[in-house]
Parts: sequence; C-alpha cells; structure tokens
Amino acid sequence: MTSSESMSPPGSDRRGRSCPPRRHLLALAALAPAAAALLGACSSASGKALTSKIAHETTMPSDVAPQVASAAAACDQLGGGLLAHYLKADSSTTAMASPLSLALTLAILADGATDAATQGYDSILGLSGEDRDRAWSAIQNSLNRYDGDLKGFDPDKIPDKPLVHLANHVLIADEKDLEVKQSYLDEVLRWFSAEIEQVGLDSMKENLDAWASRNTAGLIPRSGITITKDTRLVVQNALLFSAQWDSPFKAEDTSPQDFTLAGGKTVKANLMHDTRSIPYTTGQGWAAVRLKYASGEDGTDSNLALDVVLPDAGTPPSAMDAGTWAAASKALDEAEAREVRLALPKVDLTSEPKELLDFLKEQGLKPDGLDRIAPELTLAQVVQQVRLILDEEGTVAAALTEGGVEAMAAPEPDKPVELTVDHPYVLRLRDLTSGTALLEAAVMNPTVKTIGASA
Repeated sequence: MTSSESMSPPGSDRRGRSCPPRRHLLALAALAPAAAALLGACSSASGKALTSKIAHETTMPSDVAPQVASAAAACDQLGGGLLAHYLKADSSTTAMASPLSLALTLAILADGATDAATQGYDSILGLSGEDRDRAWSAIQNSLNRYDGDLKGFDPDKIPDKPLVHLANHVLIADEKDLEVKQSYLDEVLRWFSAEIEQVGLDSMKENLDAWASRNTAGLIPRSGITITKDTRLVVQNALLFSAQWDSPFKAEDTSPQDFTLAGGKTVKANLMHDTRSIPYTTGQGWAAVRLKYASGEDGTDSNLALDVVLPDAGTPPSAMDAGTWAAASKALDEAEAREVRLALPKVDLTSEPKELLDFLKEQGLKPDGLDRIAPELTLAQVVQQVRLILDEEGTVAAALTEGGVEAMAAPEPDKPVELTVDHPYVLRLRDLTSGTALLEAAVMNPTVKTIGASA
C-alpha cells in the first residue's frame, strides 16, 4: 500500500517485463508534441488521489536563469543524442523525439533515485539536487503560460492563441509489497505540476491509456508501457502543442515537388511556398531558418518557434555531428532577418512506441536503485511516442514519455535567399523563453506518415 493522501486522476498505460523475485521494476512513460487527430474519450479509470501537505513552489526561468541555461543545454544534448541514436539504427527512416518530455520524466524519477549523481540522472539532466528540481520546474512553468482547457480541443482547428499543455502523472500499483514514501510524493508535488494516484494492478493499463489520451487530446490514445504482474509504478509526461504560424502559408501556393531521399531516389512531396523576412543563417554544411508562431491574445511575442536546419545536398542528417542542430538554433538566436524564398514540406508524422532504456544506459544511466521511492525498485522501461503535423496554418504536436517500474557564405542582401527543403532535414520545435527543445525530428521522407517501432 502507499502512504499518503491524494491528488488528481487518470493515466495511460505501458507494460514492463518481468524481473527477478522481490525486485520491483520502474516503468517510465512520456508523451511528445502531438498533431492533428481525433479527440480521445476520457476513461473513468481514475484511482485514489495522493497528495502532500508541502506547498507547491512556482519558479520561473528568470528566477533561476543560470540553472535553466544548464538544463536547456542538457536538453539539447539529449535531443541530439536521441536523433543520432535513431539514425544510427536506420539512417533512412525519419527520427522523432521529445527531449523535453523525456527530461521531465527523468527529473521526476531522479527525486526517487538512491543516488541521482552516481546513477547518471544529474549528468543527463545537467544539474543536481534542488538546482535540478528548480530548473526543470521553471521550464515546465514557462511552457504552461500557454496551458488551457483541453475540453473540446480539435487538433484539426488550430486555436488563435498558442496552446502548450505539459502534464505529469505518477501511477502507483496498489500492492501489499509496495509502500511509496511520503517524502517522495512531497518532493514531486513541491516542484512539479503532477497528478499522483494509486490503482489496482489490473486497472493500471486502462488508467494509463485514459490519461495519455486525455492529455494529448487523443493524438496519442494509448500508453506504450507494458503492464505485468511485477509493474509497481509508472511515470508519464505528456506534451501537447498547437499554434498558428505568425505568417501562415497560402494553401494555393502548395504544390508537389521532387524530394530526394538519402539513397538518391525521389518522391513527390507537397511543399509550401512563401517569401518572407525571417532569421536565416548558415554553418559548416548547413543552412537554417526560424519560423515564429503567432502571438497570444495580448499581442506579445509568443517566443515559440520552429527551426528548420537543411544540410547541404548529398549530406544526410546521419552524417552530421549530433551537436549540429543545437548549434544551428544557437546561431539563429543571433541571426538577422533575411528575405527568404522558402519551400517547406508539409508533414503528418506518427512514431510507434520507442523503447529508450538502452539509449539511456549508453548515456550513463544506472536503472537499479530507487530507494527514495521504495526499496528494491529498478527502472525497467522508458518509452516514448511522438506525433507531429505541419501544414499551411501551423503546427500540432504531441509527445508521451513513460517510465515503468516492476518487481525486479551568404547571398547579396538585396536578393532573396533560396531555401528549398527538398532533401532530408531537421526540425526543432523550441520555447525561446527557456531555450529548450520540445521536439526534434530528422525528416528523411516527408511522405511517410508512420515511423516503425524499432529503435
């Protein structure tokens, strides 16, 4: 049983593999930015809410700017590493990841780690202890400036005001051999906006699915975690993004055009066209532009942007250094606006659940030891799903990350720059206020909609 009171409901599900006797494996789950889809129905599979008497602290990026900068740099490294990991496995298939969603899932787990420093959490997240919690809490608070009620949200109708919904969920199995420490619940609820609840093992899958669907507006309808008799706890993070371009493309200017794949074959992709004044920069082997999203109701800059990084023709993203994409974004932060004649593919991408535990182990994460949650727990699964849609109107994206625990040279300035995105490229959805990357994608073929489950 779990010691404590209650907080909020719902969840999404994912399953974890079995492990040695008397060991409890922790399953993590995360949601990434989502795109157009049908609104998922809510489930009644809510559990006993668990709460804390500790006051929730609200920290903003400006309050802890140096710490947020460190966290954002770690997020960039995590995102670049994820894309490189996927492209190494298959350099011809589109790779999508939400480094922010994964980082927030790990941050919530880090509060329960036996020793977050020696187990690699601090290195991956860029900070340790209270500095780590404050920074990642501030990043979540920064994005929640555009949070709103998801009831009635239609992914096919992008709202006038940007919507960024970022949510966390800790689901605990109601099992006699598990007593989650109140101190862990206190720490999580002190720093993170989170729902914590407890349900019977048989109800975990339904709960996790319902939470995932509700918090991604149906774009990611089911959890990727596998629930087994040994599953004891699941952490979920969901990210839902929907925003109009600051300057929409005209549908009549979209037309089919040859897109050259990494192997040299061409396909017909629908490219949006426009000439506009936007940040433009070049680096060694690449060119990049930044597209801003529409402002809020008060007319202030949304500080939300999409960076498009195009490697030179004949150079696939897999051949570039993993740090290239963050370096391009940094250069765009300082870039002057240029007149750019842009041609950008429309995309509608869905990734199957991706298991990331092996990747995290390569980054130095040691999954055993979550004694600050409860004795004899180990991280058994880390799964992420991502949804992304770009069209003339704007962007819709969603991500779900879950973790489960079980028993064991520039042209002349007076001429428009030509940037035709007609070969593999990289997208980075960013919050400029905190400097973090919400979602990254290496688009190898914009006409393929579903990305396979294998990493």
